Amino acid sequence: MKTYCGSNAGSQILPVLWNARESIWIISPWLGKDYAEQLASLSQKGIQVRIITSHNDFNVESIEILKASENKSLKFLILDKEKTSFIHAKIYVVDNKYGLSGSANLTYSGLNSNVENLSIAETSEEVQKIRNEFMNLWMTFESESVPNEELSVGTSHSIRDALPLSINFGNVDQTKIKDKELVYHPYYFFEFSFRASMQGHLFEDSGFVVLDAETRHTVIDDLLVQEIKNNPIKDYVLKTEDKYRLTIRPQKIESFREARELVLNYIIAKNTRHYTQDYRSSYRDRIYVRSYDRVFVPYRNSVSFIKSGFVQVPYWYYEIFESERRHYQSVTFGASGRKWNEFVYCPECQKKIFIHDAISCDSCGTQVCPDCINEKGLVFKKKLCRSCLSKS
Repeated sequence: MKTYCGSNAGSQILPVLWNARESIWIISPWLGKDYAEQLASLSQKGIQVRIITSHNDFNVESIEILKASENKSLKFLILDKEKTSFIHAKIYVVDNKYGLSGSANLTYSGLNSNVENLSIAETSEEVQKIRNEFMNLWMTFESESVPNEELSVGTSHSIRDALPLSINFGNVDQTKIKDKELVYHPYYFFEFSFRASMQGHLFEDSGFVVLDAETRHTVIDDLLVQEIKNNPIKDYVLKTEDKYRLTIRPQKIESFREARELVLNYIIAKNTRHYTQDYRSSYRDRIYVRSYDRVFVPYRNSVSFIKSGFVQVPYWYYEIFESERRHYQSVTFGASGRKWNEFVYCPECQKKIFIHDAISCDSCGTQVCPDCINEKGLVFKKKLCRSCLSKS
């Protein structure tokens, strides 16, 4: 991390901002009108722009520009110091490759005349640290900056930081489908790597960790990982038109920093391992080897986060009645349409079980739960459901 101190902070910030190719994330309590116009213009070209700023007299024109230019690529939080904590941080993250933080606001005086101090990231790890600080503040202030009544109006719902809803079963009208529910589930995700050596032993690991923001547990699921990796994260308005039930699951993790600590604890526990260390010594031309059992525990600062974020993943839950004895529920990803899970309702006891736990009756072929299956016969055993057993 290098530092800059001087009255021309714009020479460090502006060339990076105006050459952005993918994204610009800014925290600036004071925001100049001209810079707001340029950021709005970049967002209209498809560059993802996120801004956190304050509601004050200086920002009146800038806020009006942002509101008038609002589009799918432009997201901003306007913080009222009377309703939430006053934010004083200044952060600039561009394309997830450049990161700066310090005292300079995105104003003419902040960039051209005031003596300002900046910390400029030089490595991907340092950029990630600044990016995480931004995300932590964004997640902290997002719920406080948007009134609850603006989130849902009638059958229109504002969906934020979510995978797109490409598959819409709400428009499918099949007599066999009896119930449809769209569920948005919150997750944090982290791509990580670490490499460490200890007394001649090399330890390394890398991967993609998904953290359930509702249960606070890590999720080991390759299908979910691919769903998050292969689809963009967007904001959009969803119109249900009362064709199905909508559920947005609450998140129990209070901040991005808390999520990062939970994942870091998981990575350290996963990579804590025993190893054998040999010590050699010689005495009177003889070599002696002593082996000791050691425990390797990764240092927290040895784990690097390459990519991280928050996402709401849409799932379709729909129940299908094929017959009185064939009733199941399928769960499908809303973005890709891939089947994620399938459940069967046991026709004998109505218990809901995973389809791979169900057992087929050798007589009628009905899938039932293990508690409702019985074996009959001494030599040629048959598995029968309770209904078929009572008829035999």
